[in-house]
Amino acid sequence: MRLKLLLLALMFISPSLLAERFCEAYITDEWPDARYEINTADEVVLDVVTGLMWKRCSEGLSGENCETGIPFLRGWSAALAIPQTLNLTGFAEYTDWRLPNIEELRSIAAINCDSPAINEVAFPNTDPLLFWTSTAIRHDHSPAWNLNFRRGESIPANSGAGSYVRLVRTPN
Repeated sequence: MRLKLLLLALMFISPSLLAERFCEAYITDEWPDARYEINTADEVVLDVVTGLMWKRCSEGLSGENCETGIPFLRGWSAALAIPQTLNLTGFAEYTDWRLPNIEELRSIAAINCDSPAINEVAFPNTDPLLFWTSTAIRHDHSPAWNLNFRRGESIPANSGAGSYVRLVRTPN
């Protein structure tokens, strides 16, 4: 009887409670808050280790904690067009935003944590799912790599499937 009650109770627990962020203490945290210079006014983050500048929020979100809006889910072609459109007017006074390659996006994946596997101070409200990269795949019917921020894993993506977008630029 107790087992049945326990199973019934688990059915009603919110999935978001079950997917709470967890960080492994035995894995060195190479993504501490000090690694990032956050400019909340311009909504950008400078990674002092790689030198890359990131939009703090996923595309579709804005605000100091990326709490305003709805994150964009796009196919790969549409994801590639986002920075082209943004660069016509600029963001934070820059017109050289682009979709990151797989290595760049991996550089902000905090592999010591999951759900999401990213520094939440620097990149708040990041969905722990798939984000597009510009790195093409020449086989397997997949156009490009995605990075899954649930665990920081790279996976081949379906071109028509919707994934999230975070943009990057290389400061001069």
